[in-house]
Amino acid sequence: MQLTSTVALAASLLLAGASTAAAAVLPRDGARLAQFRVFGASGCKDLNYGFYTVDESDANTCKTFVNVPTAVKSLNLEAMNSPAANGCSFFIYTSEDCGAGRRSIPVQSCQELPADASEWGSWQIFCPSGAAA
Repeated sequence: MQLTSTVALAASLLLAGASTAAAAVLPRDGARLAQFRVFGASGCKDLNYGFYTVDESDANTCKTFVNVPTAVKSLNLEAMNSPAANGCSFFIYTSEDCGAGRRSIPVQSCQELPADASEWGSWQIFCPSGAAA
């Protein structure tokens, strides 16, 4: 009897934890357009902070780098997904508002900081009307 109670309690705790974790997930919409990886050091090798996925709901909106422990020093655009991203272009910026230091990024190319910048501050995928579908 005590074993049954223990198992029931464990199951209910697991379900409660799963629903709390699901509530913290940000909603994403549309097709997956791209994936890129950010680094806290130059060279796209050291201090790998992980990857970002870019979905259709991200198109044509300036985004900042979130949950990185220090400044983003290099970036690699790992993939632009066809056909969803056909006609789209990926850009990174040295400002946090997509206003300065714009650079267009090709796939599988490590992007180092310009000499006059201290970090990459924001990113954007631009898709002309109807391109990301």
